[in-house]
Amino acid sequence: MGTGKGSVLAGIGAIAFGVMSVVGLVVGGAPGGSYDAASAASYLAIGHFPTVVVTAYLALVGVVGLICALAYLRQSIAVDPERALSSDIFWGAGLASAAAFGVGWGLVSGIALAAAEGGAGATVPPQQTYVLSDATLNVLFGSGGGFLGFALIALMLGSRGILPNWLRWVTVVAGVLAIAAPFFFTAPAIRSGRS
Repeated sequence: MGTGKGSVLAGIGAIAFGVMSVVGLVVGGAPGGSYDAASAASYLAIGHFPTVVVTAYLALVGVVGLICALAYLRQSIAVDPERALSSDIFWGAGLASAAAFGVGWGLVSGIALAAAEGGAGATVPPQQTYVLSDATLNVLFGSGGGFLGFALIALMLGSRGILPNWLRWVTVVAGVLAIAAPFFFTAPAIRSGRS
């Protein structure tokens, strides 16, 4: 694997994606998981609106970091022409993941944006806010996490002799956990941070 600016950018990008995603989820406070009317109402409170917007933009910066990491890893496995298919599958699934994360953050912040811009005329009961938010979180972790999981598994399969074996196995475990993310049992730390 290469060294230098590309690997540094990829590393920073991967860290930014992880950190900013958690910040967007925990600090942004989109209601999901177990229904709680108070959480849904506080998410739409006008005082919470700036937090939702800022954390959504930070999460989008994290998505750009994900793309940087994916691009570097794609180049790393594409050095061998026999791995072109693995590289393309990894890149395609990775970009689909980044797109789903980007759309998901736009949707989840859009719920609070619609409430702030619509004022009293766009009042939504807490139950509907919860349903919209939870469905949007499924775009983030169902589609985004699922595609990222498939990308990581493709990376593991296509990186024999390029990545160290321990890293390849960590990658496949992370991939399986990402695919299972919508079931919430793989992310107890995030769930406990949101309650």
